[in-house]
Amino acid sequence: MTANPHTTIPVVFLSGMLADYRMWQPVIARMEARGRIGAAPVIAPMIPALDTKEDVAVMARDVLDLVPDRFVLVGMSMGGYVAFEILRMARERVSHLMLVNTRATADDPLMRRRRLLLARLSGVNLPFRGINDAMLDDMLHPDHRHNRELVGLLSDMAEDLGEDVFKRQIIAVANRPDSMALLPELDIPCTVMVGEADRVISPASHHDMAARIPGARMIEVAGAGHYVPLEQPDICADALCELIT
Repeated sequence: MTANPHTTIPVVFLSGMLADYRMWQPVIARMEARGRIGAAPVIAPMIPALDTKEDVAVMARDVLDLVPDRFVLVGMSMGGYVAFEILRMARERVSHLMLVNTRATADDPLMRRRRLLLARLSGVNLPFRGINDAMLDDMLHPDHRHNRELVGLLSDMAEDLGEDVFKRQIIAVANRPDSMALLPELDIPCTVMVGEADRVISPASHHDMAARIPGARMIEVAGAGHYVPLEQPDICADALCELIT
C-alpha cells in the first residue's frame, strides 16, 4: 500500500479494555479534517468491537473477517494484544502498524492470577464500577486527572460496556500469549507511542518494545498518560499521518 493524496487508506483501530469507538473519535476527526484539505491521506476508519469474546486470538480472527484485505493497524492497550495476534495470523495483510499504550509481554503468573480472580469477584459484593479514582490516578496525566469531560467519557464507555464485557476482556488479557519473539520479525513501518505519565504500562517497556522492532519510531508523548488518543489527539494524529504518508 502506497499512501498518496488520491488514495483512501483503510485504518483499523483496536480499542483498549472497556473502551469503544469513542476512544478514537478525536483522532479520526483530526485525520478527516486534514484529508479534506489535502494535508493528509484520506482514511477509511474501521473500529471493530472487541466485547463479545474472552480470547485475544478469537478477537483477532473476528477482526480479520471484517476488515479489508490490506490495512493499517492501530492497537491501543488491549487492542495492541489483539494486533499482535493479527500479525501472527496474517502479517501480509498489515501495511503499517501503530502500537499505543500497550506491551508485547505476557502477564507474569501472579498478575494473571490476580486478573482471573478479579473476573470471578467482579460485582459479587459491590455493584460493578468500570472506572474508579485509583485507576484514574494511574491512567491519566495529572493535567487531565480532573478533566470532567474526559473522565466522564471514560466512565460512560465503561458503564455502557458493563460488567459482562469487563469479565470477558480481563480474561482475554490475562491469558494472552507473550509476543516478544514476534517483534524482530516485523518488517513493516511501525510507530510505538506512550504517554509520559502512563502508570499502567510503563514508558520504559515501550522503549524496549520499539528497540526490538526493526526501524520502529518511538514517541513518548508529553502531557499524556495511558490514553494518548484522548489526552493528546493532535499528537496521535500527527504520528499516524507521518506513519502512512
